[in-house]
Amino acid sequence: MDAETATVIRGRAKAALTRTKNFIDKDDQTFDKNDIRNKLEKLELTYTEFDKADAALPIESSEMKEFETKYYETKAKLQNILENLSVRTYVYNDNSDVFENVSNMKSSTFK
Repeated sequence: MDAETATVIRGRAKAALTRTKNFIDKDDQTFDKNDIRNKLEKLELTYTEFDKADAALPIESSEMKEFETKYYETKAKLQNILENLSVRTYVYNDNSDVFENVSNMKSSTFK
């Protein structure tokens, strides 16, 4: 890969990372588990693209350290969001089961 192509690919990867970070940091954002999973998958691909492009450039022009800092911060936030969404779903399902069991019990008691 020539230096010009590597620079363009690296720039696109940095832009993709910034878009993902902005998606997370948006104040009025609501999250969906599938969206977050997709963002995590895309983030992995973005890292791979950046790594390949950065490796094709001279070591003195490497931006890997800065990219990795932002990448791992963003990945951790996405994983935390996904974990919180999973916990909420689990609690909701547990409460639904309890409600259903109590409802069934009450309806059978009064018949």
